[in-house]
This record gives sequence, C-alpha cells and structure tokens, in this order.
Amino acid sequence: MKAVIMAGGKGTRLRPLTSNTPKPMVPLLDRPVMEYTIELLKKHGIRDIAVTVQYLPEVIRNYFGDGSEFGVRLHYFEEDCPLGTAGSVKNAEEFLDETFIVISGDALTDFDLKKAIDFHHDKKAAATLVLTHVESPLEFGVVMTDEHGEIIRFLEKPCWGEVFSDTVNTGIYVLDPEIFQYFDRGQEFDFSKDLFPLLMQHHRPLYGYVAEGYWSDIGNLSQYRQAQFDMLDGKVEVTIHGVEVAPKVWAGDNAVIDHGASLTGPAYIGSGCIIEEDAQVNEYTVVGAGSRIIRSVSLERSVLWKNNYIERRAEVKGATLCNNVVLRSGAKIDEEAVVGDGSQIGMKSFVQAGIKIYPGKIIEDHTSVKCSIIVGERVSRNLFGQLGVKGTCGIDMTTNFTNKLAMAFGTTQLIGTTIGVGHDASPFAAMLAESFVAGLHASGIHTYDYGAVTTPVSRLATCHMDCAGGIHIRMLPSEDDEQLVIEFMDESGLPISKAMERKIENAYHQDDFRLIKLCQVGRTRDCQNVRILYREQLLQLVEGNMQGYTVVLEYDYLNLHQIMPELLESLGCRVIQLNRMTSTPSELARWVQATGADLGIRLDGNGQLTVLVTNEGEVVCAEILSVLQLMIQIQSSDAMALHVAVNAPNIAEILAAQYNKQVIRTKADPRSIMEGCQDHGFHVYWDGLYTLTHIMQIMAKKQMSLAELIGMIPDFTLLTKKVACPWNDKGRVMRFLMEQTKGQQVELIDGIKIIQDEGWTLILPDSDEPVFKVFAGSVNQQVAEQLAATYTKMIIECRG
Repeated sequence: MKAVIMAGGKGTRLRPLTSNTPKPMVPLLDRPVMEYTIELLKKHGIRDIAVTVQYLPEVIRNYFGDGSEFGVRLHYFEEDCPLGTAGSVKNAEEFLDETFIVISGDALTDFDLKKAIDFHHDKKAAATLVLTHVESPLEFGVVMTDEHGEIIRFLEKPCWGEVFSDTVNTGIYVLDPEIFQYFDRGQEFDFSKDLFPLLMQHHRPLYGYVAEGYWSDIGNLSQYRQAQFDMLDGKVEVTIHGVEVAPKVWAGDNAVIDHGASLTGPAYIGSGCIIEEDAQVNEYTVVGAGSRIIRSVSLERSVLWKNNYIERRAEVKGATLCNNVVLRSGAKIDEEAVVGDGSQIGMKSFVQAGIKIYPGKIIEDHTSVKCSIIVGERVSRNLFGQLGVKGTCGIDMTTNFTNKLAMAFGTTQLIGTTIGVGHDASPFAAMLAESFVAGLHASGIHTYDYGAVTTPVSRLATCHMDCAGGIHIRMLPSEDDEQLVIEFMDESGLPISKAMERKIENAYHQDDFRLIKLCQVGRTRDCQNVRILYREQLLQLVEGNMQGYTVVLEYDYLNLHQIMPELLESLGCRVIQLNRMTSTPSELARWVQATGADLGIRLDGNGQLTVLVTNEGEVVCAEILSVLQLMIQIQSSDAMALHVAVNAPNIAEILAAQYNKQVIRTKADPRSIMEGCQDHGFHVYWDGLYTLTHIMQIMAKKQMSLAELIGMIPDFTLLTKKVACPWNDKGRVMRFLMEQTKGQQVELIDGIKIIQDEGWTLILPDSDEPVFKVFAGSVNQQVAEQLAATYTKMIIECRG
C-alpha cells in the first residue's frame, strides 16, 4: 500500500517556531514531527510514500532525502501555488494507482492504521475519514456517523452553537483513486470543504472510523509543548532515542551530565549536550542536541531546541527556545514565552509570560520585555464572544491591546478603505478608541470619528456612510463598571461574520500585520453629525399620529442627552423626564400611574430598552417585550419570509400567519438575528428607541393602549436556564444529548432543538461562558418547566 504525507503547511499558528522551519520539521524530543509519521507508516508496512511540499521544501528534502536512511522510499511533489489538501495530493495521481492513505506530516499520532485500512475495505468505501474524540472541537471538522459508520453530517470549524458531537476529523484518510475523477489538476480543492461534500452529493460511500489511541494536531504553542510532555509520560507509543540515565530521564549519545547536576524526570536531554554542576533540569524539560546548560541554571516544563547556550542563574519556566538562542546570566523567560532562532537575551533581562520574540533579535541587558518586541498575548479562548471582544478595563483592555487588535482588523481590509469608529461617553472608551484609530491608520485605513454615541447610532452611520465596516467601544453594565466590549461591524452595520472574526484572530495571534508606505497612512475624515442622521432616519420610518401620547422617560443622560428627549418631542409626545437612573422598575411604574401616562420606559447608556411599563402600571417582562419586538419585525418588513431566532417562542409562526407571512428559523447569534430584522440600518432587538417608536406606532394604528396590545398576545411560556459546564466537557455533552435524542424530531440550526407535541427544548452551548443555556417553550407553563428540568438534569448527569 502507498501513502501520502502532506508536508506543505506553513504552521502559522506556531510562529515564531516556524519562521525558519516548516511545521513538519518542528522537533519533538529532538526529532522532526514528520519522522514519527514515517515511523508509523513503516510500522504498518507502508514504505512507498509521496510527500507533498510547498513551504521551505528544501529543509524537508535535505533532512529526509530519498528516505533510504529511514527505511522507506520518498517521492516529492511540490506545489507552485496553494492547491488545498486534495489539490496537492492530485499532483501525485499517477503515483497513487491503488488504495492509499493520506496523513499529515505535522501531527503526532499512534493510531493503528491497519484497522482503519481494514475498515475501509470492509465497507467498500470510496473514502474513509479517521476520527477521534476531543475535548474542544471548535478548531476541527466535527463529524457525525450512523451506527454503521457512514457519515451523515460534518461541519468545518464550528462555533459552540453548531457543535453536535466531540468526534472530529483527524486529517487522516483512506482513499480509493476514484476520488481524482471529481476535480482537475491545478484546481484549488480541499478534502473536507470540497471533496467529501461532493462525494455525499454523488451518494458515494463515505465512512468514518473512530480510532483509538493518541492524536494531536499540534495546533498551537501550548499543544506543541504538551505533545512532548505526553511522549515523556508514555501516553503516545513512539520510540524515544536515548538511554535512561535517571528515572524517566533520557539522554542522547555523547551527552555530558555533571554528577552535581539535578535531574528530575520525566525529561529529555539531546545528544552532545553539556549539563554543568548545580544546573537543574526539572520535570517536563526537553534540551535539544548540542545545548550547553551552565551551572545554577533552572529549567522547568520548557522545550529547548538545538545549540542553545544558557548562562549562570538563568531561568526558563514553561517556555520554548528555538535553535541557537543565548540567555545571558540571570535572564528569565516566563511561561508560554517563545524566543526565535538566533536571538540573544541580555543579562538579567526578563521576558514576560506570553511574549514572542522573533528570530535574530537582541535584547539589551536589564530589559523587561513587555511589548517592545512582538507581543503574543495569552488568550485561553477565542478573542470574540457573542457581542465582540470583551474584557476588563486596564487588564485585558489596554491601549497596547486595542492598537494591536486594530492593526489585525486593518490588515484584513483593503488599503484606503474607511472604517467608522464610535464609543460611549466614558473617558476610558474614548481613550481606547484613539488607540484603535491609530492602529487602523498604521494599517492604511481611513476613519470616520462618530464621537460619543450609542451602538445603534454607530451601526446606522456605518450602513449609510459608505464605510467598509465600523467599530463601537463601550462600557458594559456591571456592578464594578470595569467591563468593556469592542463591537465589530461590516459595511451593513451588522456584526462581522465568523469567518472575518477568525481572520482577525489569526492576524492578531500570528502578529501578521500589514506594512505600508508613508503615503498610505490613514487619516480621520470629516464626518457629519451622526446623531442628527440617526434621528432623521428614524423619524422617516415612523408612520401615524403620536400626538397626545404621554411618556415617562428615564435614561442615561451622559450618553443619550443629545438624542433624548428631543426625538419623542419631535413625534409630538409629551415627555415627563426623570433625571436619574437609580429608581427601581416599580418606582417607574408608580410614576406612570401617578401621571396618567401611556407608558414608561428606561433606556440604558447604549440606548437599550431595559424597562417598559404599561399604562396600567404593569412592568412588561422580557418575554413579552421580545414578542412586541417580533410584532414590529413582522409589520415593518416587506418580506414574506421572516428570519426569526431558533430560541424565539413558537407564537412567532401564529403572529406571522396573521399577515400571510412565513417564519424561517435562524441561529440565535446577534448577526443572524440582525440579518433577519434589519430595517434601513435599524435593528429592533438592539435599538430601544426604534422599539419604542414602533410600539407607539402600532398602538396608534390599532388605537389601543399598551396594556390592550399586550392582552392580544396568545398565551405562552418561555423559560431560560443556565447550566454550568466546563469548556472541555461541552463537546462530550453535546454528543451525549445527540445520542439521547435519537428518533425524536430534532433541529440542528443552532445547538440541539428537540420538538415535541406539547412543547420544545433548545440546548445551546454558550460561546462566552462555560455554561449551557436551556430554553423550554410551551403554551403550558408546567410542561415548559418539566422540559427544562429534564434536559437540565441530562446535562448535569453527563457533565458529572
């Protein structure tokens, strides 16, 4: 049998490890990761191997040659331009004249390949994907198979709402040559995105084999170190070259270790190393060949490549040092830091946690490296959450962070385009906005300065002012008032897509920023008063006579005084203004009753409608408010098909039918919902002023009070519960729920929605917090409570 090793990857997520080294050549215990792949193939009797190369191909060729030293025959196929995974393998079509296996040259595994191959032949498959279970499936292709192993669904790099299993594609495939008939040579074509969906369309047998054993795609710097720790712990079946010189401490040929050195296993010391007296090689340390560790040095949970020179009293803890790095006396490298090839760290200098120093840099003595060299912030999860990029002021959210984030965003845009930037009235948000603008200008992007406005104003301005996108920076309501969010918008004022979020995250984490000419530096362009634009556009959308309505108004003066209460007065309303934001909803209700007003409202600092009170003094609950907003969406849209969130109550279909309209359910994320309810740049669920004016518009048209309007809403119950669940358990819980709901009517639009005769339940993994959200809906409150309790109990039992 023949094999293909895909070895063309740049390994951009591992930079600066891969600045001078292709990812398949990154060392694990002093040997290239691809060498372990070759050993695995050879172990299973596969010796005829094609190798696809593109990035720094000579480094791979020079090391492996024709493969004879490794007991195999290697045949190289080089891409002139990126062709995708399948496109690169197509170059070897003439060589692959029988069933063959495709495997990555930059991942570590000990799978039994023979079992996968036998499975492929038994099923008479055209293609078999080797699968495995992982804790966090967000960065992989999630795959679902039936009880026979036939693939019925897969999704590439899902968000949490799309995760329906923790079973993922490892990038190892057993294929028959027939797959080449589905695409042409030279065509950019991917296995998971293009070929496998095409095979499913043509009803070709496509199977998934769940393999037992170890697998790591070594997708980031932490995983790179962890893979070697796992090797030292014996969690992966590989050969460690060397002699065990102390308990769980292996040393290569000609390593010189002083008797006074302290060795604590598991650890690995490469050939030709010198470890001097009093040096400490502590647990989970890898020292590359030819390195010299001087006395009184301390190494712990770190990986050093070849020919490093570490002077006295230097400390390396939880870091990675590439080839030929010099650490002078007393230098310290902290956790998750990376020092690139040939760099020198001066005496008593300190490289702080998470810092990345690219190849060839010289750090002067007594320097604390914070952000003067390329910084790689430590991020435990994705930058983006539901609202955008969120963090704590002065800790996560700093001017350095926002400037770098802006350069990452600017790099994804065309030079010379314009981005609108708004912020709330807080000094901290205004300061970060200035930093963000500087980062955009440094990327060749022009800006509009919206000033201190609300998010709805920024969205509308971005939509109407021919911008390529927009940014809004604002404080979040919280007890300590220290949380801040940066909201990103596309040219329509909608939240940016998941694909754009990933582009920004990749540019940010890889420090991949655009370099521009002096003449390309961005400028701040003149901008009309966007508050006036917002008010005028909103007034144009309002129909009907609202004169005579009395509104008790409570709002955040700092952020809204330039829009409110003039907007309501322009509509002919009588406004009773409460100049405070400290009253309770019940106090606002008493004001409405005491003044005989038609309604009362409270708007927060971002223009969101947080409290609505009827003319009878009843505080409207969030569920009823969402139905009122749904009514606005139905009546303001000319479309016959309305996009409504999957977690909205089922009376949406009833209300839409009254206007001969159809409901199409969408994901519950802000972008999907906004796409379905956009009205000339306004978004009813995220704009309190738009919601307020249109509620009064419906009241005027129907000649009803707010209480009477609410009385027309059919009875329903919608419950929402949060269930804590660690991030690493979410994929396993979703797989368990899918197994438990087999045979039931299930929708997988966003999360898992189980539809029953008397009600429905939606289980949705939260993208911001380690929780599940459980939504239960029914016309009967008791049924909704029972459904919510049932699935909450399931999650808790599976979570443990």
